[in-house]
Amino acid sequence: MNRQRTVLTLLFAALICSAACMAFSATALAEEDGVAVAGDKKTVRSVGGEVGTSDWRYPAPFTFYPRGPGYVRMSMLFDTLTWKDANGVIPALANGWKVSDDGKTWTFYLNRDARWHDGEQFTADDVKFTFDYMKDYDGSFKWFEAIDYIESVEIVDDYTVIISLNEPMASFLVDIAGNMPILPEHIWNSVSDPDTFTGDDAVIGTGPMKLVEYNSAEGFYHYEANYDYYNGKLIVDEFITLGVSNAAASLKTGDVDEATFWGSAVDAVNEFRGDDDFEIITGPSFWVLQIIFNCDEGDGYPTNNLTFRRAIAYGIDREEIVEQKLGGGGMVANTGILHPDAIWYNPDCEDYAYNATKAAEILDSLGFTDTDGDGIREYPADADDKSGDLEFILYTTGKYLREGELIQAQLEEIGIKIELTPSDWTTIDSYLRDAEFDMVISGHGGIANPQILDLPDWPASTYDSDAYTALFKEQEITLDLDSRKELVNQLQEMVAEDLPVYTLYHPYIWCVYNPEVLDTWFYTRDGICIGIPIELNKLIFLARYGDANENGKINMQDVTKIERMILELDETTEMADANQNGKVNMQDVTHIELTILGRAPIRYE
Repeated sequence: MNRQRTVLTLLFAALICSAACMAFSATALAEEDGVAVAGDKKTVRSVGGEVGTSDWRYPAPFTFYPRGPGYVRMSMLFDTLTWKDANGVIPALANGWKVSDDGKTWTFYLNRDARWHDGEQFTADDVKFTFDYMKDYDGSFKWFEAIDYIESVEIVDDYTVIISLNEPMASFLVDIAGNMPILPEHIWNSVSDPDTFTGDDAVIGTGPMKLVEYNSAEGFYHYEANYDYYNGKLIVDEFITLGVSNAAASLKTGDVDEATFWGSAVDAVNEFRGDDDFEIITGPSFWVLQIIFNCDEGDGYPTNNLTFRRAIAYGIDREEIVEQKLGGGGMVANTGILHPDAIWYNPDCEDYAYNATKAAEILDSLGFTDTDGDGIREYPADADDKSGDLEFILYTTGKYLREGELIQAQLEEIGIKIELTPSDWTTIDSYLRDAEFDMVISGHGGIANPQILDLPDWPASTYDSDAYTALFKEQEITLDLDSRKELVNQLQEMVAEDLPVYTLYHPYIWCVYNPEVLDTWFYTRDGICIGIPIELNKLIFLARYGDANENGKINMQDVTKIERMILELDETTEMADANQNGKVNMQDVTHIELTILGRAPIRYE
C-alpha cells in the first residue's frame, strides 16, 4: 500500500463580525477580565465600514455578498473542513486528513463533538450532502470554488469521508477544504432555491457564533457566542460590527473597540502611535487596486486591442497616484497582480514606467489622432461603429474618486477624454459581470493565492486566452512547489503582457484596537480562506486547545503554564490539553511548540 500522510493539528474556532441596529456607549460599559462588558455580556465592537457602505448582505452561504467582508461574516456561522491561523492550515470540522501519493484521494477524519446550532449532530452525511448540493446548484455559490474537481464523496462511517478528485489539486486544503462552508443536510435538503433562502434556518451552522440580528439598511451585524462550540472556548459573549462615520473618532470615544485602516488613512493611524490606550498591527496588504479593461472581442473596442491597452498603461503615472492619494500608505502594484510579500511573487513583470511620449506614439500608430486640434484624439476612419472623439466612461466608487481624477488628467494629456462616473460596488460589479463597461477602477484581495489568477479581470470575465487558461490549469494540478511556482511566474508575466487589468497600487493595512477590550487580533497567513486580507479571523474570539492560560493566544507563555501544571504548581485546565488525549503532560508542551513554529503534529498510517 502507498504510504499516506495524515495531518493532525490542534483545534480552532472563534467569533467575529457585526451586529444589529443598536450602539453601546463607552460610559455604559464596565470592564471584566480584559473584555468590555455591557451589562453581564462580554461584548466586542468593530467598525464594519463607513455608514452606508458596511452592508455585505445576509450572511448565509448563498446570499452573502461575494467579496471578502461578505464571506467573513458568513464564516462566523459556518465552518469548513480546514481553516487557517497566523501560521497556516489547521483542522476545523476535520480533525485530521491523509492524501494519496497521486494527490487525488483525500480522507478526512471528522470532529465527533461538532453540533449544529439547533443541537443536531454533525456527521459525514452533512459533508457529502454539501458537495453534492454545490454540484446540483452549481453557480449559486457565487464565491470562489472549484467544485468541478470533485469526482465523488464517499462516506466510510459517520466520521470519515473520502473525497476523490478527478485531477490532483495543489491548493485543495485551502481552496476547497478551507473554503466551502459545510451545510446541515437536515435543513438544506428541502431547499430548492438557495439564492433566496434566508431566515433563521439559513444561518444555522456549526460555527463559533450565532446570528442575533442583521440590519441591511445600517449594515449592522450582531452575533452571540455558540457556547457548545466543539473547537475551543469562546472568550467573548457577543460581537458587533457596524458602520460609523469616522472610525478614528469612534475608537477614541470608545464607541468601538477595533477598526481597520487602509492606504490613504495612514494619517489617522499615526494619531494612535504612542497612545498607550491603543495598539497597532500592520497587515500584509494582500489587496490591489487596478483598472479593468473590457477585452471582449466583439464589443470591447478599442480596449480589446492589446496595443491600445499598452498605450493606456504608459500614459498612467502610478507613482504620482500613490504619492498624491496614499501619501506613504501603499506601494506601486505588481503588474502581475500577486503581492510582493507572497511566495508566488514574480519580480520580473513588465512595469510600464510612465512615458507619455511613448503612449502618444502608440496611439498615433493605431490611427488615433487629433485632427481638429482640440487636444482630444478621434477614432480612426475605419473604426467599427466608433467615430468622433476618443472618449470613455471610467467607473469607480466614491472611495477611489481621487485616483479617477488623476487618471482622467493623465490620459487627457495624451489626448484621451475620460468621463469619470462614480457609483457603488454592487452596481459596478454588475457592469463588470455583464461586460457593460470600457474601463473600471476596482480592487480585491486574495493576491497571495494563485487561485485569484483564474480570472485576472475578476469580477469581469472578458479576457479570453486559451494559452492562459491552459497554463492556469497546469499550475493548479502541479504538486511540486518549485515547478508550480515557475508556472505561476509565467501566469503573472502573461497578465502583465496581455493587460486585462493594469494594477495601480497595493495599500498598506492597519488594525488599531483597544487591548484592554480584546488583545488577540491578528492577520491570517496568506489571508483568511483563499486570501481575504483583513483581521476578522473568527479565531480571535477563541481560546483553543493549547491556550493554557485562556487569553486567546498560543505562545511560549502557554508552555510555561503547562509546565507549572505538570509540577502541580497550578491547577490543570481543559484548554491545556493541547493534543486532547485526556492528559496534561510534556506531549502537550511539544504540541504547542510545534504549533508556534507553524508545524502541525503529523502522524503516519
